[in-house]
Amino acid sequence: MAASAAALAIVGGAVLGLAGPAQAHNYLIASTPEVGGTLTALPKAFEITTNDRLLDIGGSGSGFAYRIVGPDGKYYEDGCVDIDGPSMTTTAALGASGKYQVEWQIVSADGHTVSDEYPFTWKAPAGSTPATGSTTPPTCARAGSSSETTTGTASGDADSPATDALWIGAGGIVVVAAIVAVLLLLLLRRRPSPTPDDDPSDTPDA
Repeated sequence: MAASAAALAIVGGAVLGLAGPAQAHNYLIASTPEVGGTLTALPKAFEITTNDRLLDIGGSGSGFAYRIVGPDGKYYEDGCVDIDGPSMTTTAALGASGKYQVEWQIVSADGHTVSDEYPFTWKAPAGSTPATGSTTPPTCARAGSSSETTTGTASGDADSPATDALWIGAGGIVVVAAIVAVLLLLLLRRRPSPTPDDDPSDTPDA
């Protein structure tokens, strides 16, 4: 029974290990500007900070996007993103005062793509010259930039439900296999061993 309990404990750990990645998507913990906040001065950088490191394979910026959409529907970011640990930043020159929208997309530490959006208000300081914006999302123009494309749209968590279902299904298969193995082990242990009296070679000759 001790061996059976140990086997179940090991299997349980394996199942938790399989199920963990499906629930380990990064999530927003801080931002500049704040969600629903108001800007009265242009920040040095617009920033998204998550709870865990971001997965930027090869420093390419593939799968990451940071867009700032103005009340006129134009884009005001420069198209470049910088990824550092759990944070992603971009720069922007905003237009006229009004309601703006931040649209962002990242690749979580678990490899899943996550995207979302949030609003903020821009109150331009007196005497500032509003930027003209762009009718299409800008492409990063920095020389030698490793983040030359910003693709994707703000659509909430972009992880497919089918992916999570696969993780859950795999965990279920492991559980079933473990139960069958434990039952077989118990049956083999409880099966009585042959006794000398049961040995066919001891049967008297006719």
